[in-house]
Amino acid sequence: MLAGNRALRMKKVLTAAAVVVVVLVWAAGCGPSDPQQRVNAGAEALAAGDISRGVLLLERVTQDLPRDSRAQNLYGQALYLFGKPADAARAFWQAIEVNPNDPAPRYNLGLAACVERDYPTAAEQLEASVALDPRNVPAWLFLGATYIHLNNLDAAYRATRTALEVAPRNFDALNNLAVISHRRGRPRDAEAWLTQILQLAPEYAPACLNLARLYETDLKDKARALEFYRLYARMAPESPHRFAVTGATRRLELDLNMATPAVPGAPAAAAATDAAAAAKPAPALPATPPAAPAAAAPPDLQAATLRIQIDQLAGAHRNREASELALRLAEVYRQQNDANRIGDAYTRAVELDSLNAAAHFRLGDYLQRQGRKTAALQSYQEAARLQPQMADAVRRIAALAAESGQMDVAVAACRRLIELAPEERSAYLRLAEIQERQLKQRANAEQIYHAFLRKFPSAPEANQVRARLGLKTAATMAAAKPEAKKPVTTKPAAGNPPAAPTTPASAPAAPLPPPKPLDVAATYKTALNLSLQGDCDRARPQLEAVVQAAPSHAKAHLALAQVYSMRAETKEKARAHYIRFLQLQPDDPKAPEVRRWLEATR
Repeated sequence: MLAGNRALRMKKVLTAAAVVVVVLVWAAGCGPSDPQQRVNAGAEALAAGDISRGVLLLERVTQDLPRDSRAQNLYGQALYLFGKPADAARAFWQAIEVNPNDPAPRYNLGLAACVERDYPTAAEQLEASVALDPRNVPAWLFLGATYIHLNNLDAAYRATRTALEVAPRNFDALNNLAVISHRRGRPRDAEAWLTQILQLAPEYAPACLNLARLYETDLKDKARALEFYRLYARMAPESPHRFAVTGATRRLELDLNMATPAVPGAPAAAAATDAAAAAKPAPALPATPPAAPAAAAPPDLQAATLRIQIDQLAGAHRNREASELALRLAEVYRQQNDANRIGDAYTRAVELDSLNAAAHFRLGDYLQRQGRKTAALQSYQEAARLQPQMADAVRRIAALAAESGQMDVAVAACRRLIELAPEERSAYLRLAEIQERQLKQRANAEQIYHAFLRKFPSAPEANQVRARLGLKTAATMAAAKPEAKKPVTTKPAAGNPPAAPTTPASAPAAPLPPPKPLDVAATYKTALNLSLQGDCDRARPQLEAVVQAAPSHAKAHLALAQVYSMRAETKEKARAHYIRFLQLQPDDPKAPEVRRWLEATR
């Protein structure tokens, strides 16, 4: 009986195992087993709009096929569409490593870099993509827009003009050429490009809006500006710019003493056209200033109007624009000295757009004024994470972290601030004091103090730093220096030769080799590439060397002025080099832009 029970139990176990095996085999057989079929399935999921399924399928297949360029590129596209451009970039890099001659992953990497605002990488990859595929019009357009962000207007013009040569009726290319002409200080050229668009496609709404702004801001033709603002309102009644357009229209009507006409509804096709155009990479002309009626209204009415607009934008899922309006609402509350509502507005701005670095920074500023230092520190840290070049946020982090005893955070912030603002002496001193007093790391503090003295030997704090290091100041050394004794010479007795000197005269020092002449062209090219990549700290000394070796090098003066203009403490140096550039090249295409900068910063 016992043996029979054991046999029965063994039979049940084997039966269960068989069921498990059948289930596992059946589960493994669900879906294509061939890796290339799974790649195709992932591509079909992306084409059908099922992004989550596409990410899942392609993530698995890239683990099995790490050297398949197509699979990596498709996986990168899936991640990009899923809202993860940084992860997508890694997949695109893998595809490029496998097949460097495929233009598709390079183009896609350029787009991902644009989203991450890594414009030097975007320019590099898009240049490589169009070199491999010169007929890719979107790649040329994105390349031109990237160079606009890098303020390289000549390269932007060349890339956009090439796109127009490949596709002569491409309205985005014509619109971007108008933008570049405006940036170059040539409003009439911009007007000609935009007019050409409307002659070919009267329904192209972005050109209509840009013409309105151009007539209002540069050409000073209020009647024409009003005409195009009204036309744009009819063409795109649901545009994200509709509130600014309405305000500009009312302001111009008041200026021209005109009544507001009724705006008939626009067809859905026009709204769809504008929505599609808004997704293009082409940057718009300078935004119109806030509407005059809103600025002249009482603060309570301004606040009520802004709250309504914020709710409307949030309801339409235009959270980024709603967040910007929330920041404006906070400024209205600040004018009313309503501290509670200021905080609510900044909090709303952050909730609407968690990627808005300015909103996080201003919320931190408000919290710090309220004495809530821990919460303020967190807001500043988020602002610096979203915008790593925001020196003001890093500066606040260093101070608050030191006050709250978070010395590791304070040290990291001070080091980052030194990278962002190398001329800021207080960052060196704060870092050295933390190392010496809080962390008791005297050796590290001495290294920082010595670095301070090498960089700022004549600073007001230099003698204090020397005293801390136990070094003698220049004044102390001069006072303690003994007076040199004059040698006593005795007249030799008659008939005796003069006595030989007690110490032999030192041999004359060998002359130093002449300094190697600076290769001006190569140094300028290297410095320009560094500045385009955002590495201004390394570009600045090279540009300084170029203008010292070649004082009439106009482009070097321009590049150095652009580098200096990025920091508040070197604005005056920037002005000097901009002025020198204008003296050397008064008719340069960039001269009007330089003059506007000088006028704005006077």
